[in-house]
Amino acid sequence: MQKFYIFKDDQQQGPFSTLELLELKIMRDTLVWYEGEDNWRPASEIDDLKEIFKSIPPPIQKNTQIVQPPSADSKVQEVLKATGPQKKNSSKKPLIIASVLIVLLVMGCSIYVYINHKTEQAEIERQIQDQRRVLEMQEEKIKEQQDIESARMEKEQKQKRAADAAKREEDLAMLNYEYDQAVTNLRAAKIELEEIQGIVLLRSKSEKKQQIQAQLEVIATWESEVKRLKNEIDKY
Repeated sequence: MQKFYIFKDDQQQGPFSTLELLELKIMRDTLVWYEGEDNWRPASEIDDLKEIFKSIPPPIQKNTQIVQPPSADSKVQEVLKATGPQKKNSSKKPLIIASVLIVLLVMGCSIYVYINHKTEQAEIERQIQDQRRVLEMQEEKIKEQQDIESARMEKEQKQKRAADAAKREEDLAMLNYEYDQAVTNLRAAKIELEEIQGIVLLRSKSEKKQQIQAQLEVIATWESEVKRLKNEIDKY
């Protein structure tokens, strides 16, 4: 809305709106300035203020008139003069009422726009809050699912470690069993070698040598197996 400054009582006053200037009852020759103007101008020359002066009679031109002697119709003229200002005053009322109604309408529209704007802002903020709540709920659900998945994976890992440990113990027990068996077989093979070397039968030396050599190979096989199993056990 355009704001105006006036020069009144030897000083600058304002800014004022059109309605405020109407209430101040400025004159047509009151100097007025508003943004965009280079100089002060009489109020009657400003288009935005001409509406104010439609209900104000123009100034009386002070011309020299010849006084006429009273006529027979002087009383009628006096009545007309008396009623004239009343008519002018009564003509002001519709303009004032119209101006007030216009101002009230503008104010009402402004208030409606302001309230509507505030309502839209409140609705937008409510939607944002709802979206934040939904996101928070989704994040909580995702975190809960992650916790469940972590617990499940940890349980599976524990079960796998337990299974691996059980398998390890089982394998170690089997290796120990095989090692004991290999040691027993090695001892038996050595005892059998001693028996072969000590028994005197009806056989040639070459046959005895072949038997001893065969038994030595058996002993070497079991010694190799015992060594292998011992190395496997040591790895555990």
